[in-house]
Amino acid sequence: MESHKSRRILIVAHKSIATPALLEAIRQRTEQGPCAFSLLIPDGTDRVAAEWTLRYARRMLSKIVGAPIDGVVSESDDAFVGVVDTVRKGEYDEIMISLLPNPDSRWMLEDLPGRTESLGIPITIVRPDTVSV
Repeated sequence: MESHKSRRILIVAHKSIATPALLEAIRQRTEQGPCAFSLLIPDGTDRVAAEWTLRYARRMLSKIVGAPIDGVVSESDDAFVGVVDTVRKGEYDEIMISLLPNPDSRWMLEDLPGRTESLGIPITIVRPDTVSV
């Protein structure tokens, strides 16, 4: 009997959590094989809004993947600090970063994708109009 190891994927998202591109990227991962997802809201300085988003998103994503989704809110002003803290506490095979379409968004201005690459974990950038690896 062959066992299939579940890929551990960290989804980093906040305002872009319900975009069709992110939902499609998650569906694609589940079609490629067993996956375990964790959702990080990395810049949850407004704790009430971030917790609400996390609850809503976990329910929505759980329906897509057919399994529970772990979730965490980081209260740092810097999204990268939230990513680093979360990666240190878990083992991930991939980090999926969901960005807003605006190239001048805060995460792009702070170079969240480039800084996250420095962690040595493969990343996938998801924008409402594209998915890139």
